[in-house]
Amino acid sequence: MSEQTPYRPYGTAVYRRLLDAQLSPGRAEGELIDDFHHFRAWITHDGERVTGAGGAAPRHPWATCAEAVGPLRALVGAPLARLGSMRAPAAYTDRRRQCTHLFDAATLALARVARDAGDVSYRIAVPDAIDGRTRAELCRDGEALLLWDIRDRVIETPGPFAGRRLGAGLADWAESELDASLAEAVLVLQRACTIAGGRRMDLEAYPGAAAVQPNPMGQCHTYQPGTVERGARMRGSVRDLTDVEDLRAASLAEP
Repeated sequence: MSEQTPYRPYGTAVYRRLLDAQLSPGRAEGELIDDFHHFRAWITHDGERVTGAGGAAPRHPWATCAEAVGPLRALVGAPLARLGSMRAPAAYTDRRRQCTHLFDAATLALARVARDAGDVSYRIAVPDAIDGRTRAELCRDGEALLLWDIRDRVIETPGPFAGRRLGAGLADWAESELDASLAEAVLVLQRACTIAGGRRMDLEAYPGAAAVQPNPMGQCHTYQPGTVERGARMRGSVRDLTDVEDLRAASLAEP
């Protein structure tokens, strides 16, 4: 690990994520914080459609990530009635041209508005895998909701999740078989488990996004041709949140 990386060696730490949504009349805000990212998104609406969208990037891995506030405005005009899940807004914009994490903050806020579901706060903990095994936990509004024993990206317990792989099929199943509230939580935990794998990489060792190999070319705003080349590394943007209670304060503090 480079001296600029505050990470503990992989296998000794815990990846943590906070994903919130707060609603007010005509407006909804989402916020995502984890080891690598801190994004805020907001949307305005008239009760029928999205009328505005924007956001901010207090902490991000590549210089180009903050530019993704622009593509988020593609959601303007989308009908709220069709935005009741976090995956639904992808019908109105190419999510591969969005910042994945800014988009998650925005789509959670939209889903809560569309379902009139109110505010929510998710907190996730995913310990580094040992021999391919980890136990991922999601709390919603301070209460434990999901606890998955995972081996090699397959959920072993509990039912009804046992035997399901952490892939697109899990979200498809959840949205077809579970109520919207639980399906949302499943998607939030699934995505956190995927991003937790980033702890295997020392991001500070790369001068920019283009140097990461293998890289997710074409999968997000930064990893688009013509953009990835400008994606310089934002030094000091990583946080070790293993033993942190107040993720927001830790995210904004000097590294």
